[in-house]
Amino acid sequence: MDVIRKETKGLGVILVRETDKKLAREMIVRNHYSHKWNEGGFGKFNYGIFREEKPDECLGVAVYGYMKNPGAKIFFHPDRQAWMCELNRMWIDDCLGHNAETLLISSSMKLLKQADGSIAAVQSFADGRLGCGTIYKAANFNYYGFHYTRFLENIRTGETVHEQVFTNSTSVSGYLRSNVAYLIGDFKTYQVKTYRYIYPLRRGFKFHLPEQPYPVYEKGMTPVEWVRDTTAIKNRIVYLLDKI
Repeated sequence: MDVIRKETKGLGVILVRETDKKLAREMIVRNHYSHKWNEGGFGKFNYGIFREEKPDECLGVAVYGYMKNPGAKIFFHPDRQAWMCELNRMWIDDCLGHNAETLLISSSMKLLKQADGSIAAVQSFADGRLGCGTIYKAANFNYYGFHYTRFLENIRTGETVHEQVFTNSTSVSGYLRSNVAYLIGDFKTYQVKTYRYIYPLRRGFKFHLPEQPYPVYEKGMTPVEWVRDTTAIKNRIVYLLDKI
């Protein structure tokens, strides 16, 4: 198994190596702020970070997988087999500090490149609720702007969910639960900036949008009104209930 060994001033000797997908999933669901794992796209490659004196105690993971829409034509590369991987999730124990995030990203991408030479670039998104992606700047990712994402907070439970839950009816139970709660007024809607960062792994990679200067630091959520066709929602709910 390939291992990257790094000697650090404050943390001693750190190891980064491939780790079990099951372990990575458990750590992300338990510790990541989203507490979510996409079974269809996450975890094709998983890398853990360890202290050399405790090589079996995983202190964080970087999870790489597929883009939300793997077939999207958003980049060019002369190799037709080239594809863009996504850093889906990352979590590191606070005991390692923030510098360990950059170390895990840079080291895991070296291992990723060794594991699959057809990966042309790594894409990741910074959630504007937490910041604008300072760790990606530190890891020398290129910045390609932001888009707005809606999140909804359940005023009864405090849970925050992505807007996709309310529009994706292929997940019947999730669609029904969320939209019934929406109709009875259980949710507040917020708008959040989602920042896109890309790190090219192979020469010849070109993204379909121009690179931009790194953004000014900011974070937070802006309350907005989400205007929806409630009659269409009700009709869809009735249709799905009839299918159950």
